[in-house]
Amino acid sequence: MQDFLIGRQQIFDRNMNVFAYELLSRDASGQAPQFAEATEASNRVIVDSLLEEGLDRIVGPHRAFINFTRENLLCGTAKLLPKDRVVIEVLESVHVDQALVHTVEDLARSGYMIALDDFVFSDEWLPLIEVAHIIKLDILQLTTETSLRYISSLKKMSVRFLAEKVETHDQYAAYRALGCDYFQGFLFSRPHIVQGKRVGAGQHAIIRLLAEINRANIAFDDLAHSISLDVGLSYKLLRYINTSAMFRLPQKVESIRRAILCLGMREVRRWANLVALASFPKMPKELIVMSLVRARMCELLAASSKQKDLDEFFLTGLMSMLEQLTNVELEEILGDLPLPEEVVRALLLREGVLGDALQCAVNYECWNLDAVAFPGLTMAEIGRVYKDAVAWANHAVASLEA
Repeated sequence: MQDFLIGRQQIFDRNMNVFAYELLSRDASGQAPQFAEATEASNRVIVDSLLEEGLDRIVGPHRAFINFTRENLLCGTAKLLPKDRVVIEVLESVHVDQALVHTVEDLARSGYMIALDDFVFSDEWLPLIEVAHIIKLDILQLTTETSLRYISSLKKMSVRFLAEKVETHDQYAAYRALGCDYFQGFLFSRPHIVQGKRVGAGQHAIIRLLAEINRANIAFDDLAHSISLDVGLSYKLLRYINTSAMFRLPQKVESIRRAILCLGMREVRRWANLVALASFPKMPKELIVMSLVRARMCELLAASSKQKDLDEFFLTGLMSMLEQLTNVELEEILGDLPLPEEVVRALLLREGVLGDALQCAVNYECWNLDAVAFPGLTMAEIGRVYKDAVAWANHAVASLEA
């Protein structure tokens, strides 16, 4: 099968929890499929995500929205997929006739969730509206007045509404107030900075801990002492190390010192960072997932291109979501963190090879493929790195919650 790129975009519920991801596809050069190739592109997503990769590697425990052309639907491709893990997304470009309506009705009766993409009302779509579970509203194409009219007139049909292309918290709040149940977009790609806000007491304690365990050339005893002083962190870290299948330790580890001896300072510091970040109060879980994907992707990009100091690449990606975690300017936060100068420049200015790796990860995450690049790697190689990073992050988060 021809190599191609796969990405994903978050779909949130009203409480900012991830409900699903929409799977995205491009060819190996990053080009979008032409209309005539759309059916093949959808089939590639299905085959790669389900039959070859496994849905868990790409979307974790969540559902996957997958685009379907008319041809995909009529040939029965949808029934290859597990009904409890996918949402069948009917593209707005499909020709609606009796054959298509019967096919979608059959899928709905069989227990598949149906979504209508880029919805604009017309009479021919009424039979599909009657069996649809979700209607997607493109907030860049529809006015809020039109969206409200659709929501008000169709709510009686028990359909739920999804606002797509949501990228700011103001957009999320506006369409939540209109009555939308789901929100799709790169909502965390733009930090929600609260002007004049300072780091809270609980956040500051976590940042102080991060500062201590990430000191350059920290000694064995100092690392063990710093982690052990935080009883909550020590407990969570030891529980994670002892229960996670990622470590497979032959016997139970009962102290931080023993954990460092068994795993090494680099690994313990890495997972202490993760557990500490996960302790930020009132934080959407997706921020941790994104931090881990970025961290692992930066590390894998560096490893694939034979860079040194892989832990600095991991740390750069992990720390890149601090603005989103705290709603405070990153420059202010970094002032309290004694990170290596190269990491700080990468985070603030995207400078150096660390900055290149982080920018590559962010561009791929936001599906800005025209700007995705990393020295020495092809687009197809970067795509494989992304898929591996997502799978690793899903596994790490699942282990953390076990």
